[in-house]
Amino acid sequence: MAVFMGGCGPGKLDPLLKERPTPARVGGAIPVTPVKQPVDLASFRADPCGSLKREDIAALVIDPPDRVKPARADSPLTGCAWVTRDAPQLRVQVPAVKEKSLAGLSTLSASNQGTYSGWREFSIEGLPAAQYHLFGDMKSCAMVVGVSDDAALEFDYMYPDGVDSQYWGADRCAGVLKAAELVIGNLRDR
Repeated sequence: MAVFMGGCGPGKLDPLLKERPTPARVGGAIPVTPVKQPVDLASFRADPCGSLKREDIAALVIDPPDRVKPARADSPLTGCAWVTRDAPQLRVQVPAVKEKSLAGLSTLSASNQGTYSGWREFSIEGLPAAQYHLFGDMKSCAMVVGVSDDAALEFDYMYPDGVDSQYWGADRCAGVLKAAELVIGNLRDR
């Protein structure tokens, strides 16, 4: 026999996080090669949705994260999307274009500025990175991180119409930066 505690009907669930996440630490631009602290993507390729912990999903998508269902993508690209209604959406993947490195994507962005509008280079977690708005879409913020001389990870953080982030407000780029910081940190710990 089960005993139910609490009031009638659905209530607001308590957040998982006890305090607001700190913004990502971003450094100045560094050369895209050689990558001095490469990250092995073997564990990402094996389990891309495992690259974020439950508390990371709470910080990035919605807190508590119980409604978020990760969706793995495989061939031709490898990645994961964390999506739920009425909350920001995050996608992390190996680049879907022919160029798989940050160096190659930098060259591609220079010749396709409409595709990679606002391209801005910097570093995160000691790795070279660039942030942009894919096809000028201001409802999302995207970035690519060079994890080795010949590999990168793409991050895309987007908001459905009329939705802001619980922790990042309307700043999509703050969300994508934090996503990259968390994923890279988790991959290094695996």
